[in-house]
Amino acid sequence: MIDIFSDKLFLKNFSAKEAEELCNKISLVNSINSTNTFLIEKANELCPLINPNGTITENGKEFNFSLKASESQTKGRGRLGRTFVSPVLSGIYFSIAYVKEGGITDPALVTVSACTGICRAIEKSFGISCKIKWVNDVYYKGKKVCGILTEGIVNAKENRIDACVIGIGINLRTNGSFDDELKNKAGGILDAIPAGKETVNRVEFLASCYKEIKKIFETNENIIEEYKSRSILTGKTVTVIPVIGDEKNSYTATVKGISDKAELIVQLSDGSIKNLSSGEVSLHSTVI
Repeated sequence: MIDIFSDKLFLKNFSAKEAEELCNKISLVNSINSTNTFLIEKANELCPLINPNGTITENGKEFNFSLKASESQTKGRGRLGRTFVSPVLSGIYFSIAYVKEGGITDPALVTVSACTGICRAIEKSFGISCKIKWVNDVYYKGKKVCGILTEGIVNAKENRIDACVIGIGINLRTNGSFDDELKNKAGGILDAIPAGKETVNRVEFLASCYKEIKKIFETNENIIEEYKSRSILTGKTVTVIPVIGDEKNSYTATVKGISDKAELIVQLSDGSIKNLSSGEVSLHSTVI
Protein backbone atom coordinates (compact mmCIF):
# COMPACT_ATOMS: atom_id res chain seq x y z
CA MET A 1 0.00 0.00 0.00
CA ILE A 2 1.98 2.99 -1.29
CA ASP A 3 0.47 6.42 -0.76
CA ILE A 4 1.39 9.86 0.50
CA PHE A 5 1.67 9.94 4.29
CA SER A 6 1.01 13.55 5.25
CA ASP A 7 -0.69 15.79 7.81
CA LYS A 8 -2.65 17.52 5.07
CA LEU A 9 -4.25 14.32 3.75
CA PHE A 10 -4.97 13.17 7.30
CA LEU A 11 -6.87 16.36 8.12
CA LYS A 12 -8.99 16.00 4.96
CA ASN A 13 -10.84 13.21 6.78
CA PHE A 14 -12.27 15.71 9.28
CA SER A 15 -14.63 18.68 9.09
CA ALA A 16 -13.09 22.13 8.66
CA LYS A 17 -13.69 22.93 12.34
CA GLU A 18 -12.20 19.63 13.51
CA ALA A 19 -9.20 20.03 11.21
CA GLU A 20 -8.52 23.49 12.61
CA GLU A 21 -8.61 22.13 16.17
CA LEU A 22 -6.34 19.20 15.29
CA CYS A 23 -3.76 20.87 13.05
CA ASN A 24 -1.36 21.60 15.95
CA LYS A 25 -1.93 18.22 17.59
CA ILE A 26 -0.97 15.82 14.79
CA SER A 27 2.22 14.96 12.97
CA LEU A 28 2.83 12.28 10.34
CA VAL A 29 6.43 11.45 9.41
CA ASN A 30 8.26 8.94 7.25
CA SER A 31 10.51 7.52 9.97
CA ILE A 32 11.13 7.90 13.71
CA ASN A 33 12.83 6.00 16.49
CA SER A 34 9.58 5.49 18.43
CA THR A 35 6.29 7.37 18.34
CA ASN A 36 5.78 6.59 22.04
CA THR A 37 9.18 7.97 22.95
CA PHE A 38 8.40 11.16 21.02
CA LEU A 39 5.13 11.83 22.87
CA ILE A 40 6.55 10.90 26.26
CA GLU A 41 9.36 13.40 25.77
CA LYS A 42 6.81 16.01 24.69
CA ALA A 43 4.71 15.32 27.80
CA ASN A 44 7.73 15.81 30.03
CA GLU A 45 8.35 19.20 28.39
CA LEU A 46 4.73 20.26 28.95
CA CYS A 47 4.29 19.04 32.55
CA PRO A 48 2.35 19.68 34.65
CA LEU A 49 -0.56 18.35 32.61
CA ILE A 50 -3.01 18.37 35.52
CA ASN A 51 -3.40 20.87 38.36
CA PRO A 52 -3.25 19.74 42.02
CA ASN A 53 -7.08 19.94 42.13
CA GLY A 54 -7.34 17.51 39.21
CA THR A 55 -8.32 19.95 36.46
CA ILE A 56 -6.39 19.81 33.19
CA THR A 57 -3.84 22.58 32.60
CA GLU A 58 -3.61 24.52 29.34
CA ASN A 59 -0.55 22.41 28.47
CA GLY A 60 -2.56 19.30 29.27
CA LYS A 61 -5.31 20.41 26.90
CA GLU A 62 -2.68 21.03 24.22
CA PHE A 63 -1.22 17.55 24.75
CA ASN A 64 -4.53 15.68 24.98
CA PHE A 65 -5.24 13.63 21.83
CA SER A 66 -1.90 14.53 20.27
CA LEU A 67 -1.01 12.10 17.49
CA LYS A 68 2.43 11.11 16.24
CA ALA A 69 2.40 8.65 13.34
CA SER A 70 5.13 7.17 11.18
CA GLU A 71 5.58 4.86 8.23
CA SER A 72 8.37 3.07 10.10
CA GLN A 73 10.17 2.97 13.44
CA THR A 74 13.83 2.22 14.08
CA LYS A 75 13.32 1.48 17.78
CA GLY A 76 9.70 0.39 18.06
CA ARG A 77 8.81 -0.98 21.49
CA GLY A 78 6.37 -3.61 22.67
CA ARG A 79 5.35 -4.77 26.11
CA LEU A 80 7.97 -6.06 28.55
CA GLY A 81 10.84 -4.38 26.72
CA ARG A 82 10.32 -6.35 23.51
CA THR A 83 11.06 -4.95 20.07
CA PHE A 84 8.11 -4.17 17.84
CA VAL A 85 9.19 -4.73 14.24
CA SER A 86 8.08 -1.64 12.29
CA PRO A 87 9.30 -1.88 8.68
CA VAL A 88 8.52 0.67 5.98
CA LEU A 89 5.68 -0.12 3.53
CA SER A 90 4.29 -2.71 5.91
CA GLY A 91 2.00 -0.94 8.35
CA ILE A 92 1.32 2.18 10.35
CA TYR A 93 2.79 3.00 13.73
CA PHE A 94 1.33 5.73 15.87
CA SER A 95 0.83 7.02 19.40
CA ILE A 96 -2.08 8.95 20.88
CA ALA A 97 -1.92 11.03 24.06
CA TYR A 98 -4.76 10.86 26.56
CA VAL A 99 -5.09 13.27 29.48
CA LYS A 100 -7.99 12.67 31.87
CA GLU A 101 -9.34 15.10 34.43
CA GLY A 102 -8.55 13.75 37.88
CA GLY A 103 -5.91 11.43 36.47
CA ILE A 104 -6.04 7.90 35.12
CA THR A 105 -6.96 5.39 37.81
CA ASP A 106 -7.21 2.26 35.66
CA PRO A 107 -4.63 2.12 32.84
CA ALA A 108 -5.84 -1.35 31.78
CA LEU A 109 -9.14 0.16 30.67
CA VAL A 110 -7.22 2.65 28.54
CA THR A 111 -5.60 -0.25 26.70
CA VAL A 112 -8.82 -2.22 26.22
CA SER A 113 -10.59 0.93 24.98
CA ALA A 114 -7.85 1.45 22.39
CA CYS A 115 -8.06 -2.23 21.37
CA THR A 116 -11.79 -1.93 20.85
CA GLY A 117 -11.41 1.29 18.87
CA ILE A 118 -8.87 -0.34 16.56
CA CYS A 119 -11.19 -3.32 15.94
CA ARG A 120 -14.01 -0.94 15.05
CA ALA A 121 -11.79 1.01 12.65
CA ILE A 122 -10.56 -2.16 10.93
CA GLU A 123 -14.11 -3.41 10.47
CA LYS A 124 -15.39 -0.07 9.13
CA SER A 125 -12.42 0.41 6.80
CA PHE A 126 -11.93 -3.12 5.47
CA GLY A 127 -15.12 -5.02 6.31
CA ILE A 128 -13.36 -7.76 8.28
CA SER A 129 -13.97 -8.97 11.84
CA CYS A 130 -11.17 -8.99 14.41
CA LYS A 131 -10.66 -10.63 17.78
CA ILE A 132 -8.63 -9.61 20.83
CA LYS A 133 -6.06 -11.62 22.72
CA TRP A 134 -5.95 -10.35 26.30
CA VAL A 135 -4.88 -7.80 27.01
CA ASN A 136 -3.46 -5.74 24.16
CA ASP A 137 -3.28 -7.65 20.86
CA VAL A 138 -5.68 -7.65 17.90
CA TYR A 139 -5.95 -10.81 15.80
CA TYR A 140 -7.24 -11.57 12.32
CA LYS A 141 -7.42 -15.10 10.90
CA GLY A 142 -5.43 -16.46 13.82
CA LYS A 143 -2.50 -14.06 13.52
CA LYS A 144 -1.55 -10.90 15.36
CA VAL A 145 -2.12 -7.79 13.25
CA CYS A 146 -1.90 -5.13 15.96
CA GLY A 147 -0.09 -4.61 19.25
CA ILE A 148 -0.66 -1.88 21.80
CA LEU A 149 1.71 -0.46 24.41
CA THR A 150 0.27 1.96 26.98
CA GLU A 151 2.70 4.00 29.06
CA GLY A 152 1.77 6.35 31.88
CA ILE A 153 2.92 9.91 32.55
CA VAL A 154 3.34 9.79 36.33
CA ASN A 155 3.02 12.79 38.64
CA ALA A 156 5.18 11.63 41.55
CA LYS A 157 4.30 14.63 43.71
CA GLU A 158 0.57 13.91 43.52
CA ASN A 159 1.03 10.11 43.32
CA ARG A 160 -1.11 10.08 40.22
CA ILE A 161 -1.01 9.05 36.55
CA ASP A 162 -1.83 12.31 34.80
CA ALA A 163 -1.87 10.94 31.25
CA CYS A 164 -1.17 7.94 29.05
CA VAL A 165 0.61 7.55 25.76
CA ILE A 166 -0.97 4.75 23.75
CA GLY A 167 1.39 3.23 21.20
CA ILE A 168 -0.24 1.25 18.39
CA GLY A 169 1.42 -0.77 15.65
CA ILE A 170 -0.75 -2.23 12.89
CA ASN A 171 0.49 -4.62 10.22
CA LEU A 172 -1.20 -3.97 6.89
CA ARG A 173 1.06 -6.27 4.89
CA THR A 174 3.81 -8.65 5.92
CA ASN A 175 6.90 -8.34 3.77
CA GLY A 176 10.55 -9.31 3.52
CA SER A 177 11.33 -7.55 6.79
CA PHE A 178 9.44 -10.27 8.67
CA ASP A 179 11.53 -13.38 9.30
CA ASP A 180 9.95 -16.86 9.17
CA GLU A 181 9.46 -17.05 12.95
CA LEU A 182 7.64 -13.71 13.01
CA LYS A 183 5.51 -14.61 9.99
CA ASN A 184 4.24 -17.65 11.89
CA LYS A 185 2.77 -15.32 14.51
CA ALA A 186 2.15 -12.03 12.73
CA GLY A 187 -0.14 -11.33 9.82
CA GLY A 188 -1.25 -8.34 7.78
CA ILE A 189 -4.80 -7.09 7.45
CA LEU A 190 -4.40 -6.78 3.67
CA ASP A 191 -2.28 -9.87 3.00
CA ALA A 192 -5.17 -11.53 1.15
CA ILE A 193 -5.86 -8.45 -1.01
CA PRO A 194 -3.65 -7.90 -4.10
CA ALA A 195 -1.50 -4.78 -3.98
CA GLY A 196 -3.21 -1.91 -5.72
CA LYS A 197 -6.68 -3.29 -5.02
CA GLU A 198 -7.11 -1.59 -1.64
CA THR A 199 -10.14 0.66 -1.29
CA VAL A 200 -8.79 2.59 1.73
CA ASN A 201 -5.31 4.09 2.00
CA ARG A 202 -3.15 4.25 5.13
CA VAL A 203 -3.94 7.86 5.97
CA GLU A 204 -7.70 7.29 5.72
CA PHE A 205 -7.37 4.20 7.91
CA LEU A 206 -5.20 6.08 10.42
CA ALA A 207 -7.86 8.80 10.62
CA SER A 208 -10.51 6.14 11.28
CA CYS A 209 -8.43 4.63 14.10
CA TYR A 210 -7.90 8.06 15.64
CA LYS A 211 -11.59 8.95 15.43
CA GLU A 212 -12.77 5.68 17.00
CA ILE A 213 -10.34 5.84 19.93
CA LYS A 214 -10.93 9.55 20.54
CA LYS A 215 -14.70 9.05 20.52
CA ILE A 216 -14.52 6.30 23.14
CA PHE A 217 -12.47 8.48 25.49
CA GLU A 218 -14.44 11.68 24.89
CA THR A 219 -17.79 9.99 25.56
CA ASN A 220 -16.43 7.86 28.41
CA GLU A 221 -18.07 4.90 26.68
CA ASN A 222 -18.14 1.63 28.60
CA ILE A 223 -16.75 -0.82 26.04
CA ILE A 224 -15.97 -3.73 28.36
CA GLU A 225 -18.82 -5.95 27.13
CA GLU A 226 -17.71 -5.51 23.53
CA TYR A 227 -14.13 -6.21 24.57
CA LYS A 228 -15.24 -9.42 26.31
CA SER A 229 -17.20 -10.54 23.24
CA ARG A 230 -14.08 -10.23 21.08
CA SER A 231 -11.88 -12.43 23.30
CA ILE A 232 -10.15 -15.32 21.51
CA LEU A 233 -9.17 -16.95 24.81
CA THR A 234 -12.54 -17.50 26.50
CA GLY A 235 -13.17 -21.22 26.92
CA LYS A 236 -9.61 -22.16 25.92
CA THR A 237 -6.98 -23.98 27.95
CA VAL A 238 -3.90 -21.82 28.41
CA THR A 239 -0.54 -21.80 30.12
CA VAL A 240 -0.18 -18.90 32.54
CA ILE A 241 3.22 -17.41 33.35
CA PRO A 242 2.43 -15.20 36.37
CA VAL A 243 5.81 -13.46 36.33
CA ILE A 244 7.38 -12.92 32.92
CA GLY A 245 10.53 -14.97 32.51
CA ASP A 246 9.63 -17.32 35.36
CA GLU A 247 8.36 -20.28 33.34
CA LYS A 248 9.13 -22.65 36.24
CA ASN A 249 6.08 -21.36 38.09
CA SER A 250 3.75 -21.52 35.11
CA TYR A 251 0.48 -23.41 35.37
CA THR A 252 -2.38 -24.61 33.18
CA ALA A 253 -5.81 -23.04 33.47
CA THR A 254 -9.06 -22.62 31.57
CA VAL A 255 -10.13 -19.12 30.62
CA LYS A 256 -13.62 -18.41 31.93
CA GLY A 257 -13.87 -14.83 30.69
CA ILE A 258 -12.83 -11.26 31.37
CA SER A 259 -13.87 -9.16 34.35
CA ASP A 260 -15.32 -5.65 34.27
CA LYS A 261 -11.83 -4.43 35.25
CA ALA A 262 -10.31 -6.15 32.20
CA GLU A 263 -8.78 -8.94 34.29
CA LEU A 264 -8.49 -12.41 32.76
CA ILE A 265 -10.60 -14.88 34.75
CA VAL A 266 -9.12 -18.37 34.81
CA GLN A 267 -10.06 -21.63 36.50
CA LEU A 268 -7.26 -23.82 37.84
CA SER A 269 -7.18 -27.61 37.80
CA ASP A 270 -8.40 -27.72 41.40
CA GLY A 271 -11.47 -25.71 40.48
CA SER A 272 -10.36 -22.46 42.08
CA ILE A 273 -10.77 -19.15 40.24
CA LYS A 274 -8.12 -16.48 39.73
CA ASN A 275 -8.40 -13.00 38.27
CA LEU A 276 -5.20 -12.04 36.44
CA SER A 277 -4.27 -8.38 36.04
CA SER A 278 -0.77 -9.09 34.72
CA GLY A 279 1.38 -11.91 33.41
CA GLU A 280 1.76 -13.79 30.13
CA VAL A 281 -0.73 -16.25 28.66
CA SER A 282 0.05 -18.82 26.01
CA LEU A 283 -2.30 -21.00 23.97
CA HIS A 284 -1.41 -24.42 22.53
CA SER A 285 2.10 -24.05 23.99
CA THR A 286 2.81 -21.00 21.82
CA VAL A 287 2.88 -17.48 23.19
CA ILE A 288 0.56 -15.39 21.01
